[in-house]
Amino acid sequence: MKKNLRKSIALFIGGALVGLSLGTAAAQTAPSLIYDHHVHVLSPKLISDWKSLGMTFSRPDPSYSDPEQIVKQENVAGAFLISMAHLYSSDDFRPICSTPELERRLVAAENDFVAISVAKSPSRFIGFYSVNPLREYAFEELRRCRANPNLTGLKLHLPTCEMNLDNRMHAASLHQVLAWAAENRVPVLLHWTAGEEVDLLKSLAFWSEVIQPHPDLELYLAHLGSVGGFNSSSANVLRGFAQVAKESAELREMKLYFDLSGAIIPPDSPEGTPTSDEACVELSNLMKTIGIGKFLFASDYPVFSVAATRATLEKQLGLSEGEVRQLLENKSPQFGH
Repeated sequence: MKKNLRKSIALFIGGALVGLSLGTAAAQTAPSLIYDHHVHVLSPKLISDWKSLGMTFSRPDPSYSDPEQIVKQENVAGAFLISMAHLYSSDDFRPICSTPELERRLVAAENDFVAISVAKSPSRFIGFYSVNPLREYAFEELRRCRANPNLTGLKLHLPTCEMNLDNRMHAASLHQVLAWAAENRVPVLLHWTAGEEVDLLKSLAFWSEVIQPHPDLELYLAHLGSVGGFNSSSANVLRGFAQVAKESAELREMKLYFDLSGAIIPPDSPEGTPTSDEACVELSNLMKTIGIGKFLFASDYPVFSVAATRATLEKQLGLSEGEVRQLLENKSPQFGH
C-alpha cells in the first residue's frame, strides 16, 4: 500500500476523535438538525481482522460499529453509512484473505453489515456498499448489493483498490462501473486520490474524460478530491471542475456534489497539518464560484465528530451567516425533501 494511503488509514483508526464546542455563534447560525454525508461503519469482524494485522484503535469498538452511537453525538437527521469492504482487496489484508473466494465472502459480509446497520433506522441512514472494480467478482457483488433495499449507493476508493487512471485497463474498468451506476441510478461516492499531486491538467482530464461521459451519474466526490486538508491538489480539482463546467451544460446540470469531509484541519487537531488561513480563503472563494449548493457537510467520522466539523467550517471558512446556514442545510437528494 502506498505510503500516503497508509498514513491516511493510520489517522482513521488511531486518531483521537475531535469534539469541539460550537459556541454561541454556531448555535445561532447552524440548523438544529444536520445531514452527514460521510460516516464510516465497520463490522466487528473487520475491526478484529484489522487488529490482527497489528493496527490499533483509539476508541472502544462500538464507536466504529454501532450506527446509533455514531450519530447520537449530535442531532443528525440523516447520514451516509459507508462500507469499507474494499479493504479486504488491499495488499495489507492478504494474510486475512488467503484465497480469492475468501476475499469475496468477506467483502460481501462487510457490505451486508452496512445493510443491517441501515435497517436499524432506514429513515435516517443511506447505505453505501463497496467493491474493488478490478476484481472478477465486482459486478456480481454490485448487482447483489443493489438488490438489497438497505443498500443504495456505491463507494469507490480508487487508492485502496490500487486503481491508476493512467492505466487504460483501470480507466476502462472505472468507466464500466460508472456507466452501470448511471444506468441503474446508483449514486457513487468516489475517493479519487491518496494525497498525490493533482495539477490542473490532471483535474481537467478527470472531469472531461472520466466524469463528463456519464451525465446521468449522481456523484459525490469525497474530501474535495484529495485526501483531506484543503491543499493545491484539492484547489486544482475545484478549478478544473469550474473550468469544464463553464463550457459544459451537461456537467453543470449533473447531480454532482463535493463532500467537505476533512476539508479543513483545525489548528489544534492531531489529524495532520492544520489548514492555513490563506487556504481557507481560497476554498471559500472557490465554493462561491462553483455555488455553495454543490457542497455538502460531511464529518469523515470517526476521524472527526459532527460538532468538530461544523465548528471548524463555521469558524475558518469565512462565509457569511447566510452562506453558512445554506451550507449546513444542504443535503443529498437521497434524503428527499
